[in-house]
Amino acid sequence: MIAEVIDRLRADKDALGLKLIGGAADFQTAAETRPAATPAAFVYLLEEMPSDGKVAGASIQSVAQLLGVCLVVRNVADAAGAAASADMEALRREVKQRLFGFAPAERSPLLRGPSRLLAFAEGYMWWQDTYTTSYIDKSPL
Repeated sequence: MIAEVIDRLRADKDALGLKLIGGAADFQTAAETRPAATPAAFVYLLEEMPSDGKVAGASIQSVAQLLGVCLVVRNVADAAGAAASADMEALRREVKQRLFGFAPAERSPLLRGPSRLLAFAEGYMWWQDTYTTSYIDKSPL
C-alpha cells in the first residue's frame, strides 16, 4: 500500500514540483542529514489499529491504518518562515488533491487525519499530513 501511494506521487512528480519522494528509510536518512533535495515527500505507515476480531468459521478483523506523509520544503527568503509556509501550503494542497479519496488495492479510500508541523530549522519546514484507510484481515486457518 505504501508503494502504491509513493507511485501515485511519483507519477505526478513534475506537476507537484517534487524533487525527492521516498519511504520510511529515506525519511530517516533525511531527518538525520537533511533531504538531498527539496521539495520532498516521504510516505510511511505510522500505525495499524485492528478492531475486535470476529470468528465465524474464520477469524476476521477490520484493520485501520494511519499513513504519514511528510513534506519538506526549504525557503531561506526570510528567517521567520513565511516564505516556507507559503510554499508548504501550496504543496500540501497539491498532494492532498492526489491522495484524498485515492483507494490503494484492497483498501478503503484515503481520508485525511490530523496534520502537524514536525520541525522548522535552517529554512527547512517539515510537515506531516496523515491519511487513514482500512482493510479486512482474514485468517487462513
